[in-house]
Amino acid sequence: MLNHRYIRFLLQKQQQEGLSQEEELFLQQWYQSLDAMPANMPGAEERTALKEASWQQLSALYEQPVPVKQLSRWLRYVWPAAAILLLLIGLKWLLPSSPTPARPSWVALECPAGKRLKMALPDGSVVWLNSGSSLRYNASFHSHREFVVNNGEVFFEVAKDAAHPFVVHTRNLAVQVLGTSFNVAAYTRLVKEKITVTSGNVQVTDPQQRKVVLGAGQQVVYNSRLATFATQTANAAQSNSWRNGDIYLTNVSLEELAVKLENIYGYQIRFSNDKMKQCINSLHFNDKEPITKVLDLLKLIDNITYTVRNKEIVISGQPC
Repeated sequence: MLNHRYIRFLLQKQQQEGLSQEEELFLQQWYQSLDAMPANMPGAEERTALKEASWQQLSALYEQPVPVKQLSRWLRYVWPAAAILLLLIGLKWLLPSSPTPARPSWVALECPAGKRLKMALPDGSVVWLNSGSSLRYNASFHSHREFVVNNGEVFFEVAKDAAHPFVVHTRNLAVQVLGTSFNVAAYTRLVKEKITVTSGNVQVTDPQQRKVVLGAGQQVVYNSRLATFATQTANAAQSNSWRNGDIYLTNVSLEELAVKLENIYGYQIRFSNDKMKQCINSLHFNDKEPITKVLDLLKLIDNITYTVRNKEIVISGQPC
């Protein structure tokens, strides 16, 4: 490594009393070492110009016809240090800086309320978005098959590509597959996220780094409030039948039911008593049916009442 203190000593000695032949040779080799810069640095002309400018500035400081005795002791030490600093700043400008990693570019996709969206991907995979759902995927999809489900429900039918694993993220879970089909339910207003596998296998990881491998007909449910991570059997066909307009809600809370109805029909739903939200129900309907018919069915099952005003629905009843 270059001994900058020794260089400074030689430059000062050169000004005051001259150098020996060996010392002059050392300074000359130091200057010539600037030519040993890496090839990926700026062009030769630019390097030469900077070296000459830096060397001229050094020389100007040490070749001024000012007697040493006219300089204070402080200045005799400060000037060489300033010259060295000037040259080092120039060299730092030439050295290549570490490249800043490029941030991934994302493509956003959103399905409006009351609609369903199907998208074919370049690798042969297919993605369905349920009503009111949104996601984003890596713009460099050929090399990074990566999705983030922002909100809602998405079904993935993944083409096999062992060289490029398919990864899906939700707020809390990471799902990695090679070739399979599975449903992701991750609504921002609900504490539970569900991954249900229709075919193949997936590995799911939660925030505590717990991992589970799911096969066809299996489901994992993560509860962000309780931090539970539970595996159970599930009817995979029913979990993704929303793609055809058939909605199966099995053992779900009224809160989850309300979120689904809002996304399908575009209404705002609220409860007169928040304790009602945790009442558990099972319901099957087609999204072509009017919302009042669905609510009438719920009224028979759970003894609730409701009022509709413009695009707002208020559900009333006793807590469970």
